[in-house]
Amino acid sequence: MLPGQQQKAFGEFYDTVRENRILDPKTTLLLHLGAAMALGCSPCMEYYLGQVEGAGITAEEIGAVQGVVMAVSAGKVNAQLGEVERRIRKERKETSPA
Repeated sequence: MLPGQQQKAFGEFYDTVRENRILDPKTTLLLHLGAAMALGCSPCMEYYLGQVEGAGITAEEIGAVQGVVMAVSAGKVNAQLGEVERRIRKERKETSPA
């Protein structure tokens, strides 16, 4: 657990992010939920899902966020695999006899 001073600083930081005055509260909550999904933070997802009804967020909107998270995650895997494949091809080229 964070010491008191750090916990206070984190709480203040979190509050400024949540009440950012740039994005509307509904969009901010959807972003928090999407980040929680992307990070696989079950307690976070539970917390944010507990707030969606009061924010007027629909199941369809949650599904749209879920779809974005899934697409980005799949893109990441695809990009990582491509990167590894390129590195292996390059290493094989460098070590093969001329």
